[in-house]
Parts: sequence; C-alpha cells; structure tokens
Amino acid sequence: MKKRLCLKVAALWLGAIAWLPAARAANLELEALVAEAFANNPAVQAAQFEVSRAQAERDELRGFFDPQLNATVSQTDYNAGYNQALLHAGVDAAILPGVYLGTRFEESYYSQLQDSTVTNVFGNYNDLWQSSGRLRLGVPLLRDRGFRIWKLSDERAAKRFSMAQNHWRAVTQQCRHDVEQQYIAVQEAVAQRYVGQAALTRVEKLLKEAQELVQLKIVPEYQLFTARSEVALRRESEAADQQACRTTQTRLLELLGTSQARPVRASFDTLILWAESVELPHLFIEDKALKARGDYNEILDFIEVAEKEQAINQDNLRSDLSLNMEAILQGEDPDNVIGTGRYLNERNLGASIGLTWKRPWGYRTEKARIRAISATIDARYELLRQTAIRIRADLKVQHEQFMSAQDRLSLVAQAIVAARQALEAENERFRLGEGRSRNVLDAQKDLTDALQRQIIIAVELLRAYSNFMYASGYADEF
Repeated sequence: MKKRLCLKVAALWLGAIAWLPAARAANLELEALVAEAFANNPAVQAAQFEVSRAQAERDELRGFFDPQLNATVSQTDYNAGYNQALLHAGVDAAILPGVYLGTRFEESYYSQLQDSTVTNVFGNYNDLWQSSGRLRLGVPLLRDRGFRIWKLSDERAAKRFSMAQNHWRAVTQQCRHDVEQQYIAVQEAVAQRYVGQAALTRVEKLLKEAQELVQLKIVPEYQLFTARSEVALRRESEAADQQACRTTQTRLLELLGTSQARPVRASFDTLILWAESVELPHLFIEDKALKARGDYNEILDFIEVAEKEQAINQDNLRSDLSLNMEAILQGEDPDNVIGTGRYLNERNLGASIGLTWKRPWGYRTEKARIRAISATIDARYELLRQTAIRIRADLKVQHEQFMSAQDRLSLVAQAIVAARQALEAENERFRLGEGRSRNVLDAQKDLTDALQRQIIIAVELLRAYSNFMYASGYADEF
C-alpha cells in the first residue's frame, strides 16, 4: 500500500512539472524521484522488512504469558506389586507481577492392590479410583524476581525495534542523498553537453566564414587549419558528453531501483536557475541535526540494547531462589470414577510449601559476557562520538562551501558577459580581415571556459546544499 502511494505521488508530481518554472520544476521532479526510490530501492525495502522483523520479535515475547496446556496418559503394571492407569490434564501460566500458576487434574485407577508390597495403605481394597485437583504457585525471589528478565527482554526488544526504525531512517536519508547527488550529476552532464554543442556550433560557423573569406582572398588559407582542428576536437568532446549523459541516467535508474528508462527534465538553464534559487539559513543548530540523523540514533539505540543485555546478565549473577506452594484436593472410591471419599487418609485437603535454591559453582560465563558487553558499549560510545564530530564538521564545511559558491556564481556571471563581448569584437575583426581565426578561437574558448566554470560552480553549490541537508538529517522534514 505504501509503495503504491509513493508511486502515485511521484506520477502526480511528474505531471505537474511541465507547467512550472525551471527551478521549481527541478525541485518537484527531484521529490518525485526520491519518492520513487523510496518505493523501489532494494536497500530501502530491505530496511523496511527489518522493521517488520523487529516488531514481530517483540510480539514474540508476549507468548511468555500464553497458558501452557499439558496432558499425560500412562499405564504402569506391577509397580511395587500393583497396577496403575493415570490420566492427567493441567494448565500452567505466568502471571504478573511475577507468579507461576499451575492447575492440574488427575484421575487414577489402581488394581491388584492386595499384591502390593506397600503394606497397611490400601486396606482391604483390591481396586480403587482416585481423583485429585492441584493448585501450584511458584514465586521467584532472587533471580528473575517479578519476571525481571522478561521485562528487560521486552525493553530490549522495544529498543531493537527503535533501532530498526532508525536504521530505516538512515537508509532512506542515504538513499535520498544519493538520488539528489545523481540528479545533480544528470543536470551537470546535460548542461556540459549543451555548452559543448554551442561551442561546436560556434567553431563550425567560424570555419564556414573562414572558408568564405579564403575564397574572397580576404584571409590566407592557413587560417582554416586551426578552425578545422578545433571542429574535430569539439566533435570528439560532443561524443564524450553524450556518453556521460547516458551514464548518469543509467546510474540514476539504478538508485531508483528500476530498469525502465524515463526522461529527466534537464538543461543548462534548469541547472543555473535551480542553483540560484536554493538558500541555506545563516545559522543552524547542530544538536537538532544529531536528533534527526538516523545513523546517530541507531547507534544510541544499539547502546541501549546492549545495556539491557548487560542488565539481564547482571540478574543472572543472582542465585535462583523460588518459593513453591501447592494445595491438593484428593479423594478415593472403589466403585465410582470420581472419587470423593477418604479411603487412604482422614482428610481430602492437603498442602505443601518449600524453598528451592540453586546456583552454578562459578559465574564465569555471565562475567565474561558482562565484560564483552561492556567493551562493546565503550566502543559504540566512541563510534557515537566520531559520528557526532563528523556531522558537525560536515555541517560547517558544507555551509561554508555553499556560501562561497554563491559568491563565486555571481562573479562568474560577470565573466561570461565580458567573454561574450570579447567574442563579438573578435568576430567583427575577423570578418573585416583585421584579425585571425586563432584570436576568434581563443575568444570562443574563453566563453566556453566561463560557461563551463559556471556549471562547475553551480554544481558545487547544489552539491553543498544537498550535503548540508543530508548532514542535518533533513531535520525540518521529519
């Protein structure tokens, strides 16, 4: 259901893109691609299944309180000289705040009692029915008191579920970041190809003009050589740019988890306008980013899971002492199946109470586990500290790179204007026979370099923006 909803949202967004300005359309298209990746990417789906598994494992612990049914049918011949047929049925259950309760009903039929080696017990009866009902109560007093181990296990399972959720969040955040970076790569490849095609068009136009001027004897023939060389180089560059576009598209489809080709709205103008439209706040709260990052919170949950495991092993260091009580209602009858008489003793009601204690000779296993878990917790705390340091550094570096790229983007725009003016001047001089084709090619190269530099800076700005948002854990969106 969730996957189908994501695909529907992606389809609606893609349908609206064609009617929007380039920058807004790029943002919406990117959101649609992210939604599609969330619905199809195998890593995201695997993380979602891990959440379901963790929930099922927690539900599994509820079975601790499920009543346990038991039944026994047996036949004993010539045990101590007599025969016994036994039917037993009972129910055992664990009940909060920490009691094991058991009920049992037994029906026995004794025969050949006079052949028994047990004397003065059965009297003159050779056959006897015996019925009994038992109520048992067991209370742990030290180890597992109040079902402490079950409670700790339940808390551990809850933290494992939270850890699986944070792992899913970390995977989706990484998936989103990867899609953003690859979408920027697609935009960059298309923009570079556009600039390369424009440069090829300019140099082909220059070659054509040079050929006409050579025919008119205005410029010498050697002016053609550099133009022809540049045309060949630009055509080779165009082939490389075309392959780069295909490669980036394929890598984007890989992240989306699909092999079906789909068009992406990409152009030089889209890239530049998109870069000019994004903004970052001048101030940011690092702790807010830590709370939003899935990988950071996953480590926190892992530490809490280990601490619960530590508490379970600490409880296992205690002796196993339990109080056991049983009440018995019993009767016999030589003729009736349900025995209510007093043929073996003077009372129908009996009771027993006792204490059971046990412990291992040593606790080497538990103590070793505690040391191992303590080392694991210490290691995870260091990993947590390393993750926090990295996130804070990423926020600072990416914010600075974004601000720097914004300033450089405005400067390179001025350089492009000047390069266009210089190219127009060199074209005019060449047409008048006052300049050389090399001068025009140099001016064309300067313009192409400025445009390519604009693309590089725009890509750096967008990547810094994407990296900052990833480092912040998309805090404003969760």
